[in-house]
Parts: sequence; structure tokens; C-alpha cells
Amino acid sequence: MRPVDPLYAGLTAAVTAYEDLALDAALRGGRDRVFRALLAHPLIGQYAYAETLTDALVAHNREHLAWA
Repeated sequence: MRPVDPLYAGLTAAVTAYEDLALDAALRGGRDRVFRALLAHPLIGQYAYAETLTDALVAHNREHLAWA
């Protein structure tokens, strides 16, 4: 397998980190885990934006979240 082009390596690492954190949030629950996943996502990555999205996601999906 060829190495990942440096142009894509950072994005690949960021998306992989997000996916790992999102999986952890899905399996173990918790607002902080959801927040950390969103904060790691390369298209979000801003504290205030991740906070707002986390609150909205939890509020709109509360009935499906045993931990909420």
C-alpha cells in the first residue's frame, strides 16, 4: 500500500479521530463524548459551535438516548 499523500493525511487523521470518538459516544453515551466527537470533526472544530450542536442533537434525540 502506498503512503497517504500529505495533502490528505491530516484530513484522514481528523476524520478518523472523529469517527473513533463518535463510535465511543454511540456505544457509551454521554454529552461530553458527543461534544468531543463534534469538536474533533474537521467541519465543526469550534468550541462554541460544537457546544450548540451537541445541545441540539441531545435535545432532538433525547427519546432515543437512554443516558439523556
